[in-house]
Amino acid sequence: MRLRDMILWTVIIIASLILSQGTALAEEKTAFNSDLSIKENLLVNVGKRISLRTESGETIDGTIAKVGDHNVHIAKLTGKEFYDTIVRIEKIESFTFRAQR
Repeated sequence: MRLRDMILWTVIIIASLILSQGTALAEEKTAFNSDLSIKENLLVNVGKRISLRTESGETIDGTIAKVGDHNVHIAKLTGKEFYDTIVRIEKIESFTFRAQR
């Protein structure tokens, strides 16, 4: 009976750890610092979903894949999941992100 109780408690502890880890990941917020440039803010948020607005007024929704010296790679475009795009950083007027969950 003691072995069964030990196994049960081990399973409960492991399940609690897994659930708490999942909650911590779900609460990860997008970071923004108004003292940084758009490029630096994009770098901080690689891997997160954003909405870019370009000088021409075009809106691009997707995930920041990579930020280079002059361009940002946006992957998993909304409505075009099989497409990616490259945007010149100096052509970005603003970007929007989900700040609260």
